[in-house]
Amino acid sequence: MIKNEFTRFLQTLTTEDVPADLRKIANLVLNHLDALIPLSTAQGRRIKKIVELAQAHWKTISEDIQCAQQQAVTNICPFTRLKSLCVGPFRGFAKQEDFDLASQLVLIYGPNGTGKSSFCEALEFGLLGSIAEAESKRFRQQDYLINAHTSSFTPPILVGFDHEGNDISISANEALYRFCFVEKNRIDNFSHIAAQTPAKQSELISTLFGLDAFTEFVRNFTDAMDGRYIDIEGVKAKELGKKREELAGHLQQLTTTIPEEIQSIEVEEKALTAAYRVGCIFEGMVAELQSTEEKAGLIKQIEDELQKQLPQKSNVTTASFDVLKQSIENETGEFEAKQAELSKVSQQVSFKQLYEAVTKVQESSTEQCPACQTPLAQVKVNPFDYADAELKKLQHLGRLQEEAQKLGNNIATSLNKLAGLIETCCSSKPESNPLSVVQITDEKTATIDWWKSLLQNLRDKFTFLDEIEKQVKQLEDADTEIDKTAKEREGKQAELARLREFAEKIVILKTRRETAGSTKKKAERAIAKFDTENARLIAEVEIEKAVVAQNQTIAKAYETFVQKLNAYKNGLPSQLVADLGDKVIELYNAFNRNDAEHEKLAGIRLPLSQNQRLEISFNREPDNYFDALHILSEGHIRCMGLAILTAKNLKENCPLLIFDDPVNAIDDDHRESIRITLFEDSFFADKQIVLACHGEEFFKDIQNQLHTKKARLTKTVSFLPKAGEHHICVDLNCSPRNYIIAARTHLDRSEIRDALGKSRKALESLTKKVWRYVNRYGDGSLTIKMRSATAPIELRHLTEQLKTKIAKADFPDQNKASVLVPLDSLLGINGDSREWRYLNKGTHEEENRAEFDRQTVSQIISALETIDYAVTV
Repeated sequence: MIKNEFTRFLQTLTTEDVPADLRKIANLVLNHLDALIPLSTAQGRRIKKIVELAQAHWKTISEDIQCAQQQAVTNICPFTRLKSLCVGPFRGFAKQEDFDLASQLVLIYGPNGTGKSSFCEALEFGLLGSIAEAESKRFRQQDYLINAHTSSFTPPILVGFDHEGNDISISANEALYRFCFVEKNRIDNFSHIAAQTPAKQSELISTLFGLDAFTEFVRNFTDAMDGRYIDIEGVKAKELGKKREELAGHLQQLTTTIPEEIQSIEVEEKALTAAYRVGCIFEGMVAELQSTEEKAGLIKQIEDELQKQLPQKSNVTTASFDVLKQSIENETGEFEAKQAELSKVSQQVSFKQLYEAVTKVQESSTEQCPACQTPLAQVKVNPFDYADAELKKLQHLGRLQEEAQKLGNNIATSLNKLAGLIETCCSSKPESNPLSVVQITDEKTATIDWWKSLLQNLRDKFTFLDEIEKQVKQLEDADTEIDKTAKEREGKQAELARLREFAEKIVILKTRRETAGSTKKKAERAIAKFDTENARLIAEVEIEKAVVAQNQTIAKAYETFVQKLNAYKNGLPSQLVADLGDKVIELYNAFNRNDAEHEKLAGIRLPLSQNQRLEISFNREPDNYFDALHILSEGHIRCMGLAILTAKNLKENCPLLIFDDPVNAIDDDHRESIRITLFEDSFFADKQIVLACHGEEFFKDIQNQLHTKKARLTKTVSFLPKAGEHHICVDLNCSPRNYIIAARTHLDRSEIRDALGKSRKALESLTKKVWRYVNRYGDGSLTIKMRSATAPIELRHLTEQLKTKIAKADFPDQNKASVLVPLDSLLGINGDSREWRYLNKGTHEEENRAEFDRQTVSQIISALETIDYAVTV
């Protein structure tokens, strides 16, 4: 099916407007179809395989679609009917089997697994050249067709009748005969699509016509052949292109980037030197600021100066020294005066000390005199009261002592400061310092006598105090110089920061100039060496151009090919069901003839493109359309599928209608109507029908609903269960299921009882036909008498009722005699005869029963044959 449908697609590529490269891709896929069909889009397996094949065979692939002429067909079928089939070894047939098919109706019966499908597949292979089931099961055709037990295969031989009635050998032609087949699986799949997603429902028609495999085959073509699968840019060209981009970068640097950078550097150098000093040039500024081996630069000089340590300040001044000296002089004079005054009142001082001592012991001696231990009650004067009174008189003496003590402390503090000042002087001038002799050390103490020693003359009335003053003046002057130097360092620090900023900018500008220079040299070297270093790559690029050009052609042709293939696939439903709507409605309503009139179809919209639905309208609302898959039952959906397939068979004027169990896929409610449509209505009256089924009742009903003459011309074959053999068991002369034919056969063999048994069944079947006949022309209401609730209807009574209806003068059928006369003949036989009792209710096995009358049975069968011919359309 895939190859055949793909071949039909190829026929659409034969017009002049189709590029030759596209036809080459199509031929490539056709030539390697068996290898490509199993591959899918997973991991790019199929497109990678196509790339591999195209690159290997592109120059040798034909530009002409050869199969276009090979597959060209006419719409005229060369035969009118099948005559015979010779099959085996083939599938389940282990040996050759010959089937006589020379009949307008061929009925094949057999339980499941007995070989009916192998028979139908033999017809399929003989007419189409392939078997769709093999593709759906992913078998190679050859592997699928061989008989598993003999490991051999012989193509089936089909013979038919041409339009002149002569034998003709039938060759496979899938395009001409593909709509001859109606399969159960396709109708099943069609009915199951109702439960699928909307995207899946868009494949409704493709599924029904067995195009699932082709649809899946098309879907597994990747849309485009891009750089992931084929080199359409050139690996070497891309590599050379990157190198040329680098070369272009070098040229850009030489012509634009580097000159612009140099110019920018020069402008910035001039601006920097102008900011440094007016009239200076950049090289002079660099020379001044930066150091060399021969000369230290200005920055280095300032850095060296700033790194020198400043002397430690003494922080002494002549003014503070004068204040200290004056303080000591004043305090020592006042202290000596206080001491002289205290000397004058020394006796009072002693008494004061005595009184203070008495007061202190008062707490420990409260009852007696602390001096003589005389009880205080006996003394003339209380010593404690006396001491307290006298101390009050001597309060001025206490104040004088405190002042003297305070002055002494102040003098000690001042003298210690002076000693510290002398120490500072000695520290600043440790060598040969005259003050070292008066310097306070661990062995000396700063006293008033020490102070007085400082006033002694050293030479020329020059005292130690004068030396101290002199050295304090020197230290003060040194501190002034240190402050001056520190102030100068602040200015130098600011200048150093300014010069360093210039130095940093100089470094940046020099680095940029060096970088520009090195970049220029690198670019000049790269340009000079490019052709030499890349000579081999340049040559490979030239060689690669032809390959890349071919790859681009392949990729472009492939993309167009896939687009056209998908367009063809999407257009198949439209092609398949074009102009079928009216015939589908007619057949569907025939299949559902027992439905109420308002439930029958008035209109149908078949899905002609993706995302369209199968829509229907009913007689009750002909303009209101519904989604058929949504509103119809599964049984009605199956009828819809069968209606579409059979309508296509009629539309294509197919000489055959071959059923592989499809009717058995239909529910019981519709089966009778379908049988009538196939075998009694005029739709398929001119077609040869080959029907295989596993339902024995349906097989029997078909034969009994045909009139006897047509039933006799029907070919029937039974497939039997295998009895331990590998070969399919076929009964080519199976017993007829038509009751009248069976009755006549038994009569011819003098099997009278069996003939009468078949006659009873034939009469049961015929009364239903006669009843429908009566109902068609008049009043079909009958009054039936039954002996009990469980008793069956007596056939004679039923037959008499029907005869009465037909015999009425107002019965409108002009040809009613063709029915009435044989009924008279049948009922003219005595109803109490053994034969009629048998017809009424049959007989159980009994011994010593009287024989049935052969002549009477013959009369019954003849009457049944005549009635059958009259009422069977």
